[in-house]
Amino acid sequence: MLRRPANEYERVLYYFAQNVGEPNLCDHISWAAYARYSVMFGGGGASYNRADCYERAAEARYDPSVCWRVRPLLDFDPLSSGYSALSCVRRTRASYHTGIALDDALLIRTFERMGYDIDQMSIYGVVPPAIRLRDVYINLPHDPAAVAQAKRLLSSPDNALTAADRRYLSQFSAVATGDPQWCESIPQTVAVDDPSTPSRDSCYLEVAYNSGDVRICDRMTPAPLEPKVQEAQAQGVRGEIAEQLGLHGECLRIPKRVGPVHPYGPAIPGDDAQTLRLLAALHVAVPRAHDWAENQKAIYFRNFLFALWPKRAPYAGERAHRATAREVTEEATKEDARDRAREQLVVRLTEAEP
Repeated sequence: MLRRPANEYERVLYYFAQNVGEPNLCDHISWAAYARYSVMFGGGGASYNRADCYERAAEARYDPSVCWRVRPLLDFDPLSSGYSALSCVRRTRASYHTGIALDDALLIRTFERMGYDIDQMSIYGVVPPAIRLRDVYINLPHDPAAVAQAKRLLSSPDNALTAADRRYLSQFSAVATGDPQWCESIPQTVAVDDPSTPSRDSCYLEVAYNSGDVRICDRMTPAPLEPKVQEAQAQGVRGEIAEQLGLHGECLRIPKRVGPVHPYGPAIPGDDAQTLRLLAALHVAVPRAHDWAENQKAIYFRNFLFALWPKRAPYAGERAHRATAREVTEEATKEDARDRAREQLVVRLTEAEP
């Protein structure tokens, strides 16, 4: 058999196999693809690219059984560091890791050839979206047009805002402008201890914290009337101590804060549907990762592959984490999602042979 260097597609297969631990990708590399190593690298020697690919996949999975697909079984070259099935087993058991890299352009071209859309690659709990809506929303205080639109909506009696959307835009306007007057748009009836939505008192607290102006604390519900304070008193906590547990007491402690000040930003809705609704109301277009620079796209694609890293067997002597039933269920769900994503990637990559 004629020996030759690996072609571009074979290098791509090798790279993906080592990053997602899929030895079946290596099956598509010809045994004719061969590499020689100088004595300056690994002690010299030579190996089949397909065999190297199997070894990298075995290391990723921490699965020495994959090594029996490596050629040759033994390496008789005394100058070689050992490119063989037995050497693969030894290195895999020793948790050895190495591999090749792809340049950004080739990596991006490969994902595009497989039909992946960088803006539609998120996997819940496994791979975050390239553009996170919360990141777009949290940066809006630096967008004068968005701030002006929020103020117009809150000042107009004819807006179609829901009560929940109005609360979020009121808090957004207050922290963006530093004006506590916008907090007054939030109904006082909203529970002050509800972390899922902005309340009037939490809005005052955030503006006071950002500005350092404790006079804003006077606008808040008096400490003795706060539900959290009253609950503490009902449980026997002394009044002057209980009052320190509420938002008003926290506001009065602002002058005593130490260290750097990390200002409050907009409160982020708990679901993407509301965030999208608020962005639309503010006339803010959601950016697309498709428009990113080449290096940004490549980073996301590499992180996508890293997220699909297979679940490995425990190392010898390694103590397993005692997971709760909920953790076990969540991890099983994530692992199922990883498995499906890996299977889909293997199919796409093998069908995308140029």
